[in-house]
Amino acid sequence: MKKIKVFNLFTIYFLILISFMSCSKNNTNKATLPVIETNKKEESIALAENTNKNQDSSKKITPKENKIIDTNLQSENTPRISATIKAENQSKIGFLTSGSITKLYVHPGDEVKQGQILASLEDNQAKIDVKMAKIEVEKKNLDVIQQEKNVQRIEQQYKNGIVNLSTLEKEKNLLQLNKLELNAAQVQLEGKEYTLKSTQLTAPYAGIITQSLQFVGDYVSTGSAIFQISQMNNFKLYSQIPITYFNQLKVGMKLEVKNPITGNKGEATINRVVQVIDPITRTFDIYADVTSFSDKLAPGVFLEILLKSI
Repeated sequence: MKKIKVFNLFTIYFLILISFMSCSKNNTNKATLPVIETNKKEESIALAENTNKNQDSSKKITPKENKIIDTNLQSENTPRISATIKAENQSKIGFLTSGSITKLYVHPGDEVKQGQILASLEDNQAKIDVKMAKIEVEKKNLDVIQQEKNVQRIEQQYKNGIVNLSTLEKEKNLLQLNKLELNAAQVQLEGKEYTLKSTQLTAPYAGIITQSLQFVGDYVSTGSAIFQISQMNNFKLYSQIPITYFNQLKVGMKLEVKNPITGNKGEATINRVVQVIDPITRTFDIYADVTSFSDKLAPGVFLEILLKSI
């Protein structure tokens, strides 16, 4: 009887233990379920964030549309193009003969008139050559005069039958030869006089001396530059324009110009468009007359063209 009670107690204890373990397991499962749901929510949020980032990245990667360059001359975006004032005539001048410089009569900055003497070379030998050439001309002229008298005398003798025709023809040929020699002497004289005149350098036109390239005592050869002279009227505005405006700028068109230093503005009228594109700079040249401008202009002055038609 005692054994039966012990067995029953053991059985009850075992059942209670099984029940307790079963409840603990259920409680454990219930406690872990919310954790699993939380992880799923976090994963969903992370996935959504990644999706948004990818969309933002795709927006950034999308290339921007290319803007078309506005080359309309009435546009507010037209550029400012650099330009330079140039003299219509600007020359480097030198002697037409060789020699040593003895005198420079002008200096850079001096205004000169057309034909004014600017410099001179040593001319002693040239003067001697002219004198010798004049003597030669006089000598040949005397020969002609003397031979003309001989021809007249022989003609009279021929009429009187004293000399034959061949003698007369011989004297006439000699006269013709003397005349040719006289002409040659006169040409030589003109050459010597030209050389003497070439020892003086004169201004080809009225202007201003902008450079002096030699000094007194220098030996110069024919054509060596002595001065640079610039004409002080009929200034031209010169500029290199981008190829994008090649079909828009025409002769007669007025452009606005500005002095970037003073800020003053004026007008220029295009008088020449060079119909050639520079393959390196991709530009073409234009020349314009400055029709109105308050600032003083001179060769080398820098201006800006406000590339908009007026």
